[in-house]
Amino acid sequence: MLFRGTLVVACAVLSVSAGADQASDEAQLKALRAQIVQIIGAAPCINLVHCRVVALGARPCGGAAEYLAYSNLAGQGKREAIEAKAYEYTFLYEDLQRAAKPVGICEVLREPRPACVDGRCRIDAGVAQ
Repeated sequence: MLFRGTLVVACAVLSVSAGADQASDEAQLKALRAQIVQIIGAAPCINLVHCRVVALGARPCGGAAEYLAYSNLAGQGKREAIEAKAYEYTFLYEDLQRAAKPVGICEVLREPRPACVDGRCRIDAGVAQ
């Protein structure tokens, strides 16, 4: 009987710990996204050829949770940094999704086209997400 009471207490502690871990992971996810946005910066472009999109996160049915536009004018190193952080973000995002077991409409976002608007890379507004 005493053992059963101890087990219940242990489960309650694990549940609180899991909630704290999830909050920590969510904070880390938010920080990673902020880092990606900071690396992307102003995303300058002269024309469309300078613009790319990077996928972030993952939806349960497949595809990315969102896309961000960035510029390749800064060179290979910046592109690699963006892609590495996006990979890290997506890995953590998938872990959080598995833990949350989301339920909802199964919708896969199409990868949008980038656009060079007013000298900045953007997601083409003509592509519905």
